[in-house]
Amino acid sequence: MSVRAEVEYLAAKTERPIYYASGAGRDATHSVDQPMKIVSIQVNDARQRTGAEEVGEFGLHPSGFQLHKMPTRVQNFLDPEQISSSYEAEIETFLKALTGAYRVHVFDHTLRASDPDVREEKQLREPADLVHNDYTPSSGFTCLEQKVGAGSEALAKGRFQIVNVWRPLVDPVEDYPLALCDARSLGPNDVVDVERRSPTHTGEIQLAVHSAGQRWYYYPAMRPDEVITIKTFDSLNGGNTSCSIHTAIKLPDAPHNAKPRESIETRSLLFFH
Repeated sequence: MSVRAEVEYLAAKTERPIYYASGAGRDATHSVDQPMKIVSIQVNDARQRTGAEEVGEFGLHPSGFQLHKMPTRVQNFLDPEQISSSYEAEIETFLKALTGAYRVHVFDHTLRASDPDVREEKQLREPADLVHNDYTPSSGFTCLEQKVGAGSEALAKGRFQIVNVWRPLVDPVEDYPLALCDARSLGPNDVVDVERRSPTHTGEIQLAVHSAGQRWYYYPAMRPDEVITIKTFDSLNGGNTSCSIHTAIKLPDAPHNAKPRESIETRSLLFFH
């Protein structure tokens, strides 16, 4: 089963666009200082992917993303104490077992909601509804230095990755799921390094231009005991290894009373021998 979804791309490749990220709350939104365009794409049911498409170990997974079962003991993801005392340890154990990483450093959690009233009440951010990847070849190394500090120079000489663990907080997801592009279908000119400015930080991400060869997938009706792992940076080839671009999508067949999507994404540095 597949759906058609309208997604936002850069209209054309330009030098050093600027992406302005939102804060939290009702009016949370993003903007880009370059022309954008809406493209209708086919998004395939990732639950129906064949074994051949899934071949490869994760962490190093060739498509850049994968679905997993990952139950959690956390009852309230808005409680920082439950996140720090329980969830981060769950993420570390999960990613080590999944990827073979000898060290996992959890450094960020972002909560999002599609409903403006929920965003205002809980002070959450909006679903990221433009095609992007979280890091550039250089910002992955910057992230390592900023988040680890002492010892990061030695760690940068080995292989490391940044992996996002995305979990829905509604049961099930009825609208605004993640759509993910198979990293193997990205061409060398499909992504553009972009300056990212937020109220608290300036960094870099990648935006994308559309190409007919890009293959898009989503996981219908995700539940809170499921997560998607997304490889957003890989230090192989100086950080130029392709990762999965992704975006939230509005489903054309979503029920009129669909539950507002809420989710948490957790970013971690993974280190390999």
